[in-house]
Parts: sequence; structure tokens; C-alpha cells
Amino acid sequence: MKKLFLIGLLALLTVTACRSFRIGPKGEGEYVVAESLVPYDENNLRQMKKDGILAAQRAAVEKVAGIFISSATTVDQAQVVEDKIVSKSAGFIRHSYVQKSYRKGDEFYTKIRAMVLVKDIGDIIKQSESDTFAKKTTILVASHETNGEDLSLRQDCKQAIYRALKNQPFALVNGDNLSQNNIDNPNPAIDKARTEGARFIIVADASTNPLEALATSTLSPFKTYRARANIRVYATNNYAIVAEGAQQQSGLDPLPEIAAQKSISAACEAAAKQLIEPVNAAINSAKQFQLMVKNVNTIERLKRIQDIFKDLREIEDFNLVRYANSSAQFEVSANTSSSDELAAKIIRKYDVNFTVVDTTPAAVVLNFN
Repeated sequence: MKKLFLIGLLALLTVTACRSFRIGPKGEGEYVVAESLVPYDENNLRQMKKDGILAAQRAAVEKVAGIFISSATTVDQAQVVEDKIVSKSAGFIRHSYVQKSYRKGDEFYTKIRAMVLVKDIGDIIKQSESDTFAKKTTILVASHETNGEDLSLRQDCKQAIYRALKNQPFALVNGDNLSQNNIDNPNPAIDKARTEGARFIIVADASTNPLEALATSTLSPFKTYRARANIRVYATNNYAIVAEGAQQQSGLDPLPEIAAQKSISAACEAAAKQLIEPVNAAINSAKQFQLMVKNVNTIERLKRIQDIFKDLREIEDFNLVRYANSSAQFEVSANTSSSDELAAKIIRKYDVNFTVVDTTPAAVVLNFN
């Protein structure tokens, strides 16, 4: 009788413990599949297998952290994520087991299914955003710079744009050196900027040429260059031009290359300052909505939802605020007049994926099918 009583008591305690700490799709943890490759070491197979599991666990944590990183992420914030989360990945793994492992050439492949503490990771990232970093709009900066007939790769114009906009609420990201074809047709560059998470792209076209010396009795040792800068800012969601700046400036120096550099820098910095007011106006033009998606269930499905939001031209920016109990809460910036219109835009293109549960003036609730 005592034995039966002890078994019953143990079962009750086990159930109580499970209820107090819920993991899985309905709790604070989530099962994530991740893979790794480590060098094959036939002299220390045990350590090699352990390294493979640890690398896969790190990959699982990185996958979860990635869904909370918004397009407003700065380099400093990414370092916080690395220091507090990724480098301590073992602390965010409740348990894991190996699904597959085998030698793959000179490497050892490991595939695991791990219970990752999603809520803990999300809380740390959101806390770092609110404590340390102001949310910034990501803008890609790309340029086409020439000195006479020669293409310049010095990026003097880009650096001047950074100086002009450094105190603005923008997260400026270094883009490509553009060709003349990109200037004539910027759409491919705009598409690429959107895939990289930029809400806008600055396309700068800058050129400089030496000025002919005036005939005088005294020859000056200085060289003079005259630069022209034309800068446009495009919205990556609809290709619209939201700001333009243009300026011409001269540069003077005994060295021709320094004179050319001075002229381009001065022209681009002056042109970039003309962008500040219209870009800020464009940033604030989108309306803010709270968007909840129910029945998400897995990290993979959550990533699919984020990819859908990136694809929708009406959505300029979104940020995952919370993911718990199989529901994801987003803050969305969209070029729509109302939440009903936002829901209609989503359903019209992705009716197979979503159904509308509810809408209010400032919020949308969807179910992910």
C-alpha cells in the first residue's frame, strides 16, 4: 500500500512540476532543427562528436535570435546578441538529441533537434533594444563615382554622405559601387537593398574633372577640380523617389588626387544635407499597426511569415515584439489607410496562408493556416 502511495505522490509531483514549467510550442521553449559541420578527427572521435553537437546547438540559438533581430539592428546591438546569447548558447538549450551524424568528406555532419528557450532569447534582445539602442531606419548607401573618364573606387562620396547624415535617426549601411547601368535603371539595386532589410536606398552619382588653368603670368602650383553630385533616395517597397539632392563644388590642392577628393566630398556632403527633411518625412508617413499572428507553432513557420511580410510592398518595416504560446506579435509600419486595408492587402496576396480573426482601428489579428 505504501509503495502505491509513493508512486502516486511521485506522479503528482511530476505533473505539478511540468505545469509550473511549460516548454514546447505552448510554453517558453521551441523545438528547432539545426545542423553543423566540424573537421573530422579520427584520433579523437568522442571530442569531435561533442564539438559537432555544440556547433549545432549554437546554430539553433542563432536561428532563434535571428527572428528577433529587426531591420533596425545596429553593429553594436549585433555585438550584444553575440555576447549575451550566441556565445552562451548552451544556456539557452533545455535539451537536444542527435537526429543524424556521419562523416562527410573531411568533415563530420551533425543534425540535432533542440529545445531552445525562445522566450528568454526574445526578452534579452528586446531589453537591449529598449535600454541601449534607439530604433533606426535602415538605409543602404550606394554610389557611382568617377574622376574624369575613370571609375573611382575610393568611396569619397559615400563617406561624405555618412558625415552629413550621422546625427539622423538612420542606420546607414554600406552598399555597392554602382555601374552606369545602375544609375540609368536603379531597380535591381533597389530590389537587392530590400532583400538586405533596407527601407530606403541612397543612390549617388558623383563625378569630378580638372578645371582648365587660366592663362596668367604666374603659374599656380594648385590644381582645381570641379565635382557634380546628384543623389536620389528610393523607397525599396515601391521604387518611389522620396528625396533628391544636387550640388556642385570645387576642390583645390597641389596634388591632383587630393583636389579631386575634396571636390567630390564637398559636393556630396552638401547634396546629402538636402535629403534630411524629405527622408524624415517619408519615414514618418507610414502608419503603425499592431499585428498578431496566431497558430504559428514553429520557428520555421514564423520565419515563413516574416518572409511574407518582407515581400509585401505595402509593409515598409516590421518588428517582432513577442513570440509565445504559438502566437507572434509584430509592430508593423505600412502604407495603408487603415487596419482593414492592411488585412485586405495580406489576404489578397496570401489567402492560402492567412485568415482574418479580427481587426480594430490600430490592430489586426490573423490566423496562420
